Amino acid sequence: MIDADKDAILAGGNGTELHNRVAQASQVFEEYGDEIRAVISFNIQDETKVDDIFQEFFISLVRNPVPHDLKDLRAYLYRAVTNDVIDSSRQVKNHQDGVQKYAELRMYSVSQEDPQNMAISAEETERMFQLIEDRLSQRESEVVYHRFGLGLTIADAAEKIRVDRRSVSRYLSVAMKKMREFVPESEDRIR
Repeated sequence: MIDADKDAILAGGNGTELHNRVAQASQVFEEYGDEIRAVISFNIQDETKVDDIFQEFFISLVRNPVPHDLKDLRAYLYRAVTNDVIDSSRQVKNHQDGVQKYAELRMYSVSQEDPQNMAISAEETERMFQLIEDRLSQRESEVVYHRFGLGLTIADAAEKIRVDRRSVSRYLSVAMKKMREFVPESEDRIR
């Protein structure tokens, strides 16, 4: 438990209060722990998060103990666990949305793709640029790399390689024409 949680709990009482709350939560987990874990597992798609939510629920029970006048503890626990799973999912979604929004503002891409597929895609892209470099003149391949490999605009590519925009456009036009000739239309990928 972090110090802020301890301070919040101790603000209303003394160390004995904290000890009693932890003991009560431990008793609930001892008796209903398997059911709590089953409800979490049933309600969440990502099995790697089950232990985290399980532990967070224990802390939640310490912060907000089970009311003493409760008639149906099992139903109360079910609702409380379900709410914690929903809160956890909402927090993850909000975090992902925030990262996505930040990436969009900063013009970075956030990939939801599997790292292995990303590595394969990077290898294929590298092979494609190697093929382009082998078949085009140095300046043409440089323009293609800056325009499509780095994603620069024609103006930015012109500034980067120190030529005017019209030259970049001409190099790009010639390069695209040559690439259409040496890339068969029937193939989806360059091998």
